[in-house]
Amino acid sequence: MGSGTGTGSTGGAGQGYRVEIEQLRTFAGQVRLMLADFQKHADGTDTHGRSGIGKNAFGTFAEATEIHGRYATMRDALRDVLNQLQEAVNEAQQKAELTATNYEEQDQHTARKLKLGGDGWSVQQPSATSRAAYEKNLTPSDRGNATI
Repeated sequence: MGSGTGTGSTGGAGQGYRVEIEQLRTFAGQVRLMLADFQKHADGTDTHGRSGIGKNAFGTFAEATEIHGRYATMRDALRDVLNQLQEAVNEAQQKAELTATNYEEQDQHTARKLKLGGDGWSVQQPSATSRAAYEKNLTPSDRGNATI
C-alpha cells in the first residue's frame, strides 16, 4: 500500500481505478516546467507590453488610425487569451499535484486501517460495509454474481 500507487473500486459495475501517484506527480512537474517556459516567452502581460507601437506608427490619415485601432484591439485580445491559457495551465498543474497528494493520503489512511489476519492475506477486521457486501453477494441475483 505504501508503494506510491493507489488502487480500489469505484463501485460501478466491476469498474475500478488505478492511480499511479508518481506518474501524476511527474505530469504535474512537467506542466510546472511548461508553465515556467510559457511565462518566460509568452506571458500575456509581458507580450502586450513588448508589442506596443505608437498611435501614429501607420500614419496620421483616417485609414492608418483605423488600422492602429484594429491592431490595438487584436493586441489586447491576444494578451487576454495568453493570460487565460496561463491560468488554465497553472490550474491543471495545481489539480494534478493536489490529486496526487489526495490519493497518497487516502492510500496511507487505508494502509493504517487494514490489518492482515494471521493467514497473511485476509483482513483481520473487515469493515461493516465489506461485511454487508459479502452478505448481499451470498444470494445469487440477476446481476450474475453467485456463490459456488
